[in-house]
Amino acid sequence: MNPVIVALDISLLKALDLVKMLREKVAGFKIGWELIFEGGISIVSEISRYGNVIVDLKVADVPHIANRVINKVIEKGACCAIVHGFLYPSLPRGENIYVLAKMTAPTLYDEVWERIIENVGEIRGFVLPGNQPEFISRARKILGCKYRIISPGIGAQGGQPGNALRAGADFEIVGRYVVENPDRVAEWTGLRPACFNTP
Repeated sequence: MNPVIVALDISLLKALDLVKMLREKVAGFKIGWELIFEGGISIVSEISRYGNVIVDLKVADVPHIANRVINKVIEKGACCAIVHGFLYPSLPRGENIYVLAKMTAPTLYDEVWERIIENVGEIRGFVLPGNQPEFISRARKILGCKYRIISPGIGAQGGQPGNALRAGADFEIVGRYVVENPDRVAEWTGLRPACFNTP
């Protein structure tokens, strides 16, 4: 199994075909607003039959509302959900939470990402940009192997397959690059997560 999480930002039927094809070849799947709008919340349950599911709603609300949303996707079979790091200190905590610390495109996160990873605790891990592996390397030095790092931005956004892993990520999140040609998952053969074997 390759240390890849496939981002299913595609139509429902195409997503279902793809997860059946890749179920034994990748570590999991990431689904977001587009697929949930098309397939309803039950799509989380459907796709979780084929592997680990990370729900990427980038939740950004007060803790009691954020926790209610997250609990709903976990109840449907997701392993975890992504929340915005700028909510700190008022963000959800727990083994099901990934905190977005820095995006793949320029944002105000560029000024605060390091403060986020230094201060946020009691979570599953962090989302850091795979198209900027130098930040992953810095983050891994700060975090050690206490938290997972998952990294989008591979392929269409400029990240090269494997560079984020070599910098210290546990999994690379890949969308269009693999969706357009599923055979490309073979490019991760032999690569290993830095610290954790499951997303």
